[in-house]
Amino acid sequence: MNKEDEFMKEVRNSLAKQVGEEMGKNTKAQEHRQGQSGKKRKKKKGMNIFLKILIFLIVVLLAGGAFLTLTKPGRKIMTGLAVKYAYWRMEKTNEKPNKPVKEVSGSAIDTEKEEEPELKVGEITDNIDISKMSDTFKNALHEDGVYNILLLGVEAIGSNGVASGRTDSIMIATINTKQKTLGLTSIMRDSYVNIPGYYSTKINAAFGKGGINTVYETIAETYGIRLDGSAVVSFETFQKVIDDLGGVDIEITAGEAQYLNTKNYISKKSNRTLKPGVNHMNGNQALGYARVRYEATLDGSIDDFGRTSRHRRIMGAIFKEVKKSNPITLVKMLDTIFSQIQTDIKKDNASSYLAEVLELSIDGVPLDNLRIPLDGTCHEEKPNGMSVVVFDLPKNKEALTNFIFASHKEPASGSAIKGESATKNK
Repeated sequence: MNKEDEFMKEVRNSLAKQVGEEMGKNTKAQEHRQGQSGKKRKKKKGMNIFLKILIFLIVVLLAGGAFLTLTKPGRKIMTGLAVKYAYWRMEKTNEKPNKPVKEVSGSAIDTEKEEEPELKVGEITDNIDISKMSDTFKNALHEDGVYNILLLGVEAIGSNGVASGRTDSIMIATINTKQKTLGLTSIMRDSYVNIPGYYSTKINAAFGKGGINTVYETIAETYGIRLDGSAVVSFETFQKVIDDLGGVDIEITAGEAQYLNTKNYISKKSNRTLKPGVNHMNGNQALGYARVRYEATLDGSIDDFGRTSRHRRIMGAIFKEVKKSNPITLVKMLDTIFSQIQTDIKKDNASSYLAEVLELSIDGVPLDNLRIPLDGTCHEEKPNGMSVVVFDLPKNKEALTNFIFASHKEPASGSAIKGESATKNK
């Protein structure tokens, strides 16, 4: 083979090699592209599956949320779960060991103090243990489907975590499932009554003398009503509940605004910014407002008459906020309440009561209110120098009975609460 033939052979081999390499590159590129395309298709397919699952979960959550908030069975489940969780937290709190104490000269003192005292849950029974109550209590008026819960407000909880002493507010919350009504009765704490087993004095002394059962017995003997349970709430809990709701709207007078902004009823000075008219109050402001006695309210009431009026106004404002709150806010509020109160209401009953209130409020039932004693049926006296409110017992007993059991009938003529309906909030 001559040199020319060898040269041409090398050229052909070189071209073949280059063509082969290029073809190889193209094949690999094509395979790579096909691989990438496959990965993209797989990724797209995976993304589609993920989106479908996400959409499904969102639909389930929305449907579940709608079920829990828009249907009666769903709301019952929601309130039941919220109460169970709150009671579980309450029971866990009570399992905490007592704080260590140090002996000093034969006496014991606390070596540590809670920043915020925790309330202990009361004995959780089937509501009240009837066997331990008097015949007066057992025979007092009571109807199935009408539930009366005693609400007591105390200033502070002792270092042992137990509420004691005089009660700053006394109310009866009524859930009447027969008449489809919700009621709130405030009992003036200066009402002069006989405390069974003790003597005649202000009704707010009953709790400090004999605990919750003595309050039950006192109300049964005085008003002939058998209560179904109780909740003792501290000022701290009261503030937290209102803050959980985001505040409440309360209308006040110019005199009340000036009084609250210059006195120490509102403990935090930065909150002394109220003005005449409607104020959106936080918990600290609302508590200060609730405690005022010596300034007239919008309806002109003063002293304990004015204070009980303020208590009902605040409860009405809380009720309005509760009705428009979302489920998360309500669960948070319930956790605040049930984890920081003393109560003898059994968990199942608490859930049932709450569900009834929620259903009635959704149906547009207002929170009716009453104050005992009624206007025109009482006067002030000072036995042994103590200022008390003496009242016409038969008239007030009849008014309370009608309010609770008889579809909130009007009290006797001339005895309605000033500036308010004795039956319904207008």
